[in-house]
Amino acid sequence: MHRHLRFFRALLGTTLVAFLAFTLAFEFTVVQPALSKAASLLAAAAPSERSPPATLMEALDRSQPELRKYQVARDLLAQPPSQIEGLRTLSRQSLEHGLGISLKLHLSEQDLSALHLSQAYMGPGVRGYAQASAIHLGVPLESVTREQAAKLVAISLAPAANLASPERLARRVELLLSARRQ
Repeated sequence: MHRHLRFFRALLGTTLVAFLAFTLAFEFTVVQPALSKAASLLAAAAPSERSPPATLMEALDRSQPELRKYQVARDLLAQPPSQIEGLRTLSRQSLEHGLGISLKLHLSEQDLSALHLSQAYMGPGVRGYAQASAIHLGVPLESVTREQAAKLVAISLAPAANLASPERLARRVELLLSARRQ
C-alpha cells in the first residue's frame, strides 16, 4: 500500500511539472506574440471600433458573445501564417481555443471587442465593422441604428452567404432583432 502511494505521488508530481512546462511554453511561444500583435492592432483600430456605439454592442452581445474571443484568437493566429502552417484542423482548433482562454485572462472585454470589431472579415476586401459600415450601409459606424447594427452582425456571421442573398440577410437581421426583444 505504501509503495502505491509513493508511485501516485511521483506520478502527480511529474504530471504537474509537465503541465507547468507546457503552460509556460504555450505562454511564450503563442500567447505573448499574439498579445504583441493585439497591441498593434488595437492601436490601429478606428476610434468607433475601440469605443463602439451601444446599439452595436447590444447586437453583438445577443449573437454568440462567447465566440468573440475565439474569433479574435483565429484572427491573431491567421497572421502571419508561418505559426500555423501545416497544422491539422484539430491541432489548429486546440491552439485557437487555448489562445482564446488566455486572451480572456490577459485582455479586457473592451479590448477583445475592439479587436473583434477591427479584424472581423466582412466580405471580399472588407475588414472590420467601421469599413463594413461605410461600404455596406453608407453610414459611419458611430451612427448606426439598431437595425443597421443587426445587419452588420449578421454580415459578420456569414459574409459570403449573407451578402449573396438579401433574403437570407433580412431573415438573419430579423432573428437578431427578435432575440433582442426577448
